[in-house]
Amino acid sequence: MELPNPQPSGRTTVSRSEGIAEVLRDEILRGQYRAGERLPSERDLTIRFATSRGAVREALKKLEQLGIAAIQPGGARVVPVEQCTLDVLGPLLDLDDIPDAKLVDEVLHVLGILMDTAARAAVDKATDDDLAYADAIIAEMLSHDRSDERSYHAIRRLGLFFVDVSDHFVLRLIINGLRTTFLARLRERGIRPGLGNEDHRQIIVKLRTALAARDAAGVGRELRQLNRRFRDSARDALLSELTAKQRITA
Repeated sequence: MELPNPQPSGRTTVSRSEGIAEVLRDEILRGQYRAGERLPSERDLTIRFATSRGAVREALKKLEQLGIAAIQPGGARVVPVEQCTLDVLGPLLDLDDIPDAKLVDEVLHVLGILMDTAARAAVDKATDDDLAYADAIIAEMLSHDRSDERSYHAIRRLGLFFVDVSDHFVLRLIINGLRTTFLARLRERGIRPGLGNEDHRQIIVKLRTALAARDAAGVGRELRQLNRRFRDSARDALLSELTAKQRITA
């Protein structure tokens, strides 16, 4: 089994343990080991990966921290993926060349719900200067074509504005976790959900009006509409990739 090259002094065990953990993690996520099933013993893993028992133990600890395995007397057992932490989302996305469309849609859906919550709180707490800043971002969104890179960044800035002004610490941590473990990976793969067809401008105008009126319910409603378009855009992009791949392999 090929593992990462040893690092400079003091890093060899860590590097090998991470490599072992990644291999076992992906095998679990692919269903090679079922929920409740015992993983191979430390001795067997030591032989398989041609490494020390200490590196194997450290790898199993990493799987336990991820929530994908539980270390018990007699060995480690696989935990149902539904009981894992958010950190498993990134590895799930990386399992295949084309990300699972249902997984992507579910994450974007949850992000939409969280953003709705952040926006409602932000509307109640925003100062007039805050609203003026948000209005400037929305104006920028309206001034660029939906396919423009600047439009994408403006949308992202508006979302960060809502999260910051909401002043909700736990909400911020969860959104940050989803962005770094999931959305960043989508961008690396060239998948950047957009706003779909031109009717998104009407939604943005309504969002601008609701924000100026401090209409929290209206802001939430329009953000949900935008989130629906982001999800549709991501689905279409993934379907296009899958179709292209099928043509190549046909």
